Amino acid sequence: MKSIISQYITLHIKRLLIVLVAVISFSLEAEAQGVIRFTGRVVSKQTGEPLIGVNITDIKLRRALAVTDEDGRFSMNTQIGAQLRFSMIGAKPEILKVKNDKFTEVKLNEDDITLGEVVVKTKRITDRIMPEPTDIEVKGNWLYVRTRVRVPKEMFRSNRRLVVQPILNNVTDKQLTLLRPMVYDGKKYNITQDRLYNYDIKNSDNGDPLAKYITVKSRTLRENGRDNDILGYTDSIYVENLKADYSCDVYMAIEDYTHILYRDTTIIARGTVNPLRWLDCSIMGSTLNDEAYYPTPEKQMRNSKGSINLKFLIGKSTLNIDDPQNHAEIEKLRRQIDAIRADKDATLLSFELEGISSPDGRLSRNQTLARQRMEFALGHIRSQLPDDLRNDMEFGTKSSVATWSDVVTLLRRDSLFSEADKVQGIIDRYADPNVQSGRMRRLPFYNSVLEARYLPQLRQVNYTMNYAIFRQLTIDEIRQLYADDYHKLSRYEFFMLYRNESDPKKRETILRQALEMFPSFMIAANDLAALLIERGEPDPELLEKFAGEKAPVAVNTNHAIALLKDQQYGEADEIMSYVPKTDNTRLLHAVNGAFNGRYEDNYSVIAATSKRNNLLMLLAMKRNSEALKLSRELPDDEALTHYLRAVCLNRAEDAVGAYDELKRAFEMDPSLKNIAHVDGDVNDLLVEKHNKEGLQ
Repeated sequence: MKSIISQYITLHIKRLLIVLVAVISFSLEAEAQGVIRFTGRVVSKQTGEPLIGVNITDIKLRRALAVTDEDGRFSMNTQIGAQLRFSMIGAKPEILKVKNDKFTEVKLNEDDITLGEVVVKTKRITDRIMPEPTDIEVKGNWLYVRTRVRVPKEMFRSNRRLVVQPILNNVTDKQLTLLRPMVYDGKKYNITQDRLYNYDIKNSDNGDPLAKYITVKSRTLRENGRDNDILGYTDSIYVENLKADYSCDVYMAIEDYTHILYRDTTIIARGTVNPLRWLDCSIMGSTLNDEAYYPTPEKQMRNSKGSINLKFLIGKSTLNIDDPQNHAEIEKLRRQIDAIRADKDATLLSFELEGISSPDGRLSRNQTLARQRMEFALGHIRSQLPDDLRNDMEFGTKSSVATWSDVVTLLRRDSLFSEADKVQGIIDRYADPNVQSGRMRRLPFYNSVLEARYLPQLRQVNYTMNYAIFRQLTIDEIRQLYADDYHKLSRYEFFMLYRNESDPKKRETILRQALEMFPSFMIAANDLAALLIERGEPDPELLEKFAGEKAPVAVNTNHAIALLKDQQYGEADEIMSYVPKTDNTRLLHAVNGAFNGRYEDNYSVIAATSKRNNLLMLLAMKRNSEALKLSRELPDDEALTHYLRAVCLNRAEDAVGAYDELKRAFEMDPSLKNIAHVDGDVNDLLVEKHNKEGLQ
């Protein structure tokens, strides 16, 4: 019988030892110091530039914790006191001891860092000239000017030169830009000039600086049925600000060999002809859902701990194997340890054991018993561990003796107030713990209550199992980390946070904070761009550094939409060359093509979106009669309908009808006046009529 009990005790001790092995999993140091959020940036000591791909390794754990991103930044969980190694090819490694959770900048001494090639961004602009006379026509970001200059016969002779200098006037920004000049020479004047320059008038260094613009008078330039010559002129210019008010002034001068004989200045065009300013195509941005561009999920160090209570036999350093609580506690510990062992990302660091003895008996003996129990338990635990694990771990024990005051607490908890008062009376009367124990044994309820029920509760071994485990944070943990200090979030944590945020305003805030911390965070920039496009506030600069040949379709699409909304049509045309033509991008390609002057190719796609868009495309293509007819089908309760009818009627030279429609448009929406003043299709109505009826 004794042999069976001995085997039974040995079996349970072995189980306990296995459990405690896993327990050793977490160090005392880990619990004392705790896990902190550690963030920083790694830069070159020589240049101060951020270093990408620097490996950060915990020397003690022998685990890679993080790698720096495109901005040289890192973010991870670690412990105060941890020694981290920063290393990369071409740089001398640095060892850093973590002292606090403040942002840290690490400088690596580069030995041989190879710089990547520089990519120069270029523009691709299609130059197509199709302007109307006396108008400034908009195609993309180009303004086209075409005019004709009549030269009366009596004002021009063979020994004279006419210089026509068109000037684009940006009225809004008060800027003047010279367009290509036109030079018209009489035959004698041209021969004399050629002789003056040694018959090398077109010499680029010593010839006539206006030579390349010269047209020599001939019969082919005579206007049909009239005595005057007529000179055609066409030029275009690239502008950034299409929202400005433009006019085109022309300076003209006739000279002979020594004098200016005639000069004059006139305005040939006011405002810009740009019916597509009203084009309404609701093209929404898109989030980037290609997982290849998602941030890499990160496993972060987290503190976890567990504890159990084990009861020992009275006066013995061995476990009470007959106590059902011990069975349950050992089983719980075994499950914990099995789970830790099964997790390849869990690391055991240290183990601490604390033993408590009951106060009955002599204090010195109880203290000795508590210490023996700890030594017994810890010795068995250590004997079950592999050498490499046992050598790397830290072990610690504590022993203590419960007091009779602890017994009083237990009695009052169970409403045994009379018994508690009597125990407390002995404590108050005798200060010596040894005397207290002797007096307690004389109490009539000592055996039945104290010895049987309460002293066993104080005879136990407690241990806290501390272990470090690397795992992905839950969304709730990320939210808590964000609430504490968003500067400590990693890319992946920002990504998870904003993708799980339904409130657009909060999502925008998170995205902007993510880009503040990680300027190269492309997916965050893209998703913010899509959010702003949906709100109607696109930012054309947000994706500028990401868009291009190698960028995802969503990035190029969102960037192109923002550029189109900002009237940067040439830039948008370049970006759209990288966007494949699919059912999803068909409309965007058509809108971009139309804004860049390719009307015929994209008419059918845009016309199918609405009658108004159809009308605008017809106006852009100068199919004015069709446009006027279609304008009658637009809803009369919209101010823009009457505005566009005014455009159609004015092109049809029905100024009275155009004026009436424009006046009605202003009555319905006074804000249209601001656009009318810069719209070359109707601003002549304002100039002609405002003195009469106040249309201005």
